[in-house]
Amino acid sequence: MRLFHYCGNPWQWPVERRDSCTMTTAGTRTGIRSTPVRASVTALGGLAATFELHARGHSRHDIAAAVRSGSILRVRQGWYSHHDVHPSALEAARVGGRLTCLSALDLHGAGLVADPGLHVSVAGNACRLRMPRDGHTRITAAAASGVVVHWRTQEATGRLLLPPLAAIRDLIACQPADIVSALVGVLLRQRPELWPQWREFISTVPVVHQPWLLRIDSTCESGIEGLFWFRMRDHPISLRRQVAIPTVGRIDFLVGTKLVVEVDGAEYHTSPERFEADRRRDAMLSSLGYRVLRFSYAQVMFRWPEVELALLAAVARGDQH
Repeated sequence: MRLFHYCGNPWQWPVERRDSCTMTTAGTRTGIRSTPVRASVTALGGLAATFELHARGHSRHDIAAAVRSGSILRVRQGWYSHHDVHPSALEAARVGGRLTCLSALDLHGAGLVADPGLHVSVAGNACRLRMPRDGHTRITAAAASGVVVHWRTQEATGRLLLPPLAAIRDLIACQPADIVSALVGVLLRQRPELWPQWREFISTVPVVHQPWLLRIDSTCESGIEGLFWFRMRDHPISLRRQVAIPTVGRIDFLVGTKLVVEVDGAEYHTSPERFEADRRRDAMLSSLGYRVLRFSYAQVMFRWPEVELALLAAVARGDQH
C-alpha cells in the first residue's frame, strides 16, 4: 500500500532539458493549439499563478478559454500549467509544492531507486495540501496518497522542482548514506560544474554527515556501481574502480589482480545485445586469466548479503591472485 509520509514517479517523459521539467525536443504536443496564455505559462517556468497571468495582460476570459481548449490546464485553485510539463512535476504542483529528494534527482539525471513515492518540498507554513492526481481532494493519512512531504526550512529556487543541491539536502534527511552517496556521485559525474558548489554545500549540513559526504567522488559510471562501491569500500580487500584491461576495455571493479566484478544496470535485462556483448567480454576476460563475478541491479539493490558473501568467498579462495 502506498502511504502518505512526512519527512519517483515511475513515468518517464521525453525531455531534453530536464531542469525545466518541460519538453523542448518536440515543442507543443500534437493537437494542442499554442495560445498567448500558454506562452506566458511556459515563460514563467511551466507553472503560473492567476495573478501572474493577469500581470501579463491575460483576463479571466483568456485563461478560461485556454483551459477549455486544452492549451493549459488548471492543476489546483489559482495555478495553471500545461501537458508538456513532466507528469510527476505536475503532481507535485497539484500537491502544493515542488519535486525534491529522489523525485527531483531522477529528473536531474541521477536516478537509482524505483521509489513509489512522490517527494514534494512544501513551505514550512503550507496548508491545504492536495492529492497528486486530484487538486480538489485534501491529503490525509487515510487517503494513502503516496506523497512524501519535505517541509522546507530554507528557501530555494525552482518553480517545479528544486535545484540539485537543494534536493540533495532533503535526500540526506530522507535516505540512507549509501543511497545518497551513489546518487550524488552520479550527479557529479554528469555535471562536474557542480563540484565547487558541492564542496561548499558540505559545510552547511550537520557535522555528523560531513565525514562520509567528503568521501563521495564521481569515479563510478552509474548509481548501482556507486552503491556497490560504498558498501564494499571499507572491507580489507584491494578494490579498484574503472580499470582498463587491454583488448577488453574498462571493467567496473578489479579485486587484487585477477578477480573482475561487473555490476549490471536496471536496464540490462531489456537489451539482448547488451547481454551478448557482456558474455563476450566475460569470455575474453577468462581467456586472459581473469575470473569474473557478475551481479544484477536487483542483487546489489535489494539482496546485498548474497553479493557480499559471494565476493568475500571468492577472495577467501584466492580468486583475486
